[in-house]
Amino acid sequence: MDTPIVVALAEALARAGLCALRFDFRGIGASTGTASGGLSEHLDVRAAESALRGLGVGRVALCGYSFGALMAARSIAEREGDDVIEALAAVALPTVIVGDHADRIAHVRAALTRVPTLLVAGTRDPFVEPARLAAWAAPSTETLILDGEGHFYSDAVLDRVTARVADFLAARLR
Repeated sequence: MDTPIVVALAEALARAGLCALRFDFRGIGASTGTASGGLSEHLDVRAAESALRGLGVGRVALCGYSFGALMAARSIAEREGDDVIEALAAVALPTVIVGDHADRIAHVRAALTRVPTLLVAGTRDPFVEPARLAAWAAPSTETLILDGEGHFYSDAVLDRVTARVADFLAARLR
């Protein structure tokens, strides 16, 4: 929740006039519960969505960084019912965690086909394989590939990333 890119994304979304909610997954920081290593954390995303809707936020998009991007995608993939998600911005989605696991690949592909998605990745990120992201992309998927960037973006590109994410999500929520 306090990773610099997550803070910068939330601030950029707020500057764009959007409501932004940051949270720790179960068992992290002051959050209660026990971390499950990705088995149940998508439910934390759903709880955050529910909290926003309870505050009167009508249209919701998801933005996640790294593990958060993966859990946001799974949340979209496994949803049923009326809680529509308008878009997904997945920053540094860790393809190496997805690996060749068919169920994990299915979650990511389902999310990318269900909602307009922006994928952001650095070419030197040891956790993200841009070629794999491209293979999973759907027609409504946009990408921002950052040449030479690793998993933790440099100050030189942070403003570019946060502005692109804010523009992408604002365009789909207004």
